[in-house]
Amino acid sequence: MRHLNRASSPTLIFGLEDRPPLLRSILAAIAHLSAIVASIMTAPLLLAGVIGLDEPATRYVVSASLFISGIATFVQVYRFGWVGSGLLSVQGTSFAFIGPMAYAATTFPVGTSSEEIAGVLLGSCAVGGVAVAIAGTFLQQVQKIITPVVAGTVVFLLGISLIMSAATNLNRILGATASSEFYLVCTEIGLTFLAILLLSRAKQPWLRLLSIPIGIAAGCAVAFLAGNLQWNPGDSLEIFFVPEFFRFALTVDFLMLAILMPIFVVSLTESIGDLTATSSVSRQPVEGVEYGQRLRGGIVADGVNTVLASLFGSFPNTTFSQNNAVIRITGVASRRVGLVLSLLLIMMGSVPLISAGFLQIPGSVINGATIFLFGMIAVTGFGLAAKADPVSGYKVLIGSSLCAFLLAGLPRLLEMLSITLPEYAAIIMGFPVATGIVIAILFTRVFQN
Repeated sequence: MRHLNRASSPTLIFGLEDRPPLLRSILAAIAHLSAIVASIMTAPLLLAGVIGLDEPATRYVVSASLFISGIATFVQVYRFGWVGSGLLSVQGTSFAFIGPMAYAATTFPVGTSSEEIAGVLLGSCAVGGVAVAIAGTFLQQVQKIITPVVAGTVVFLLGISLIMSAATNLNRILGATASSEFYLVCTEIGLTFLAILLLSRAKQPWLRLLSIPIGIAAGCAVAFLAGNLQWNPGDSLEIFFVPEFFRFALTVDFLMLAILMPIFVVSLTESIGDLTATSSVSRQPVEGVEYGQRLRGGIVADGVNTVLASLFGSFPNTTFSQNNAVIRITGVASRRVGLVLSLLLIMMGSVPLISAGFLQIPGSVINGATIFLFGMIAVTGFGLAAKADPVSGYKVLIGSSLCAFLLAGLPRLLEMLSITLPEYAAIIMGFPVATGIVIAILFTRVFQN
């Protein structure tokens, strides 16, 4: 990681501790909200889908994710003692857990209810959040083991796994589509994907930031014209949303924890990069004592916020990177904007109509958007590993990926030969991300020595 004594970023109109006028603060907060709200709502929607939650539970999860994101952002920005970075750092539900949770959900015995599955996964996530908070106090030791090459390899594996999952979802959607509507649904998928792809490569920064919500809106427009998008929020919609403590009965399962823990490790590593970037664009030090304190506080807050999310029936939280671009564009890095943003998120989460409306978006549009995002995850991981070590990064990434996917197919091959592995071993080996992180650590030692 490149360190500078003070970030080389554009001149700020309002610095970290400045207090912009209320109207300017609200406008800047809305800019951040526009860049992140689609992601904050899409991730829990997909996570609820892979677990199999019904519509009322899914509505709850989406609303809770917005509400808890607001609380988590407040904790991160306000900085309670040694918890929080004190930067304009936005928290939201992580996409990284979709693949692991989708795989983990398939390992439960037949007949297990979706509520039970959610309780086990969220209980295990709460333990993972505690582990992240503890790891935040030992960052130097963690970074010696989870190097950028290792992190990039795992992110790449995660992206590939998510693309495969999204492709399966799209195949299921197309398979259930009537022949008369097949081309219309393909148009919804294609237009959503292409709109996000083209806008994400635009020269105008605002278009890149808003590529996801604009792409989803374009896909919804086609769906509406085709009659595939209709407003039907249900009759039992509440006026206000109030998050429930222990909405799902939490249970810790160490097998689930083993599947999820590599993602927590990678999420921690990505948060280090995000917080460093936020410190940089905010004209704050990116080395030294103050930087170390902010970094530790930010990682600890990540863990605490994940525990908080689990207790209220939402999924793991992490720092978002989009807000760094918003800070650059607006020239506003004030913590006050972050506090206003947290209130906006809480207010949005408190209106069930918002989550109910988001659930009306057709699966074709959502999956058209997410397959692009998952592809970007894979590309980001590949670039991270290659950039961190141009000589051995490719070797570690390609070698670890091949080994991980070969191991994933080994249990089935042995079963054909009438050889049965222990259940836990077969489940862990079946998820390439879990084995890939161990292989990448070993390969890094081999190729870099």
